[in-house]
Amino acid sequence: MPCPDLVAIIPAAGKGERFGGPKAEAGLDNSTFLDRVRATLAAAGVSDVYVAQGLNTPDMLATLRHAVGELASPGVKGYLIFPVDHPCVKPETVQALCAAWNSYPDAVYRPSCQGRPGHPVIIPAWLDLAADDAGQGLVGIIRARACSVIDVPVDDPEILRNVNRPQDLEN
Repeated sequence: MPCPDLVAIIPAAGKGERFGGPKAEAGLDNSTFLDRVRATLAAAGVSDVYVAQGLNTPDMLATLRHAVGELASPGVKGYLIFPVDHPCVKPETVQALCAAWNSYPDAVYRPSCQGRPGHPVIIPAWLDLAADDAGQGLVGIIRARACSVIDVPVDDPEILRNVNRPQDLEN
């Protein structure tokens, strides 16, 4: 299900020090992580995509703040945050998130598999990312704003696999 007022942000600005190089450029099954995430979004019907790459930001929240600053416009109602280090998430997972978000776009949506939340997530555009995060990143901002967080059950264990080291790709 398409998400017409949603922009996908792919945080890919990290240096990948634990991985041995930038994860966006890392190869997996004859494709890069970045290309896999883009393909997943396209297969899910998400066409508005911003790649936050080549930035000198200290952490993911700073990267998101930069991206949202570039993207903010009245027509955008939410951001699908799809970290590049989750390259194996299924398109069906993104479709399930979009379907849930389309029904109530004022909440935070995250996929859940086996009772555990993962990535990607959708946040409403009204969420002030410039707010004090109390050292907790995006989670701190969501908690401080008392946003509703809705878990969307999916059958996709890849939402839980954050690839930080090459051995994280081993099954």
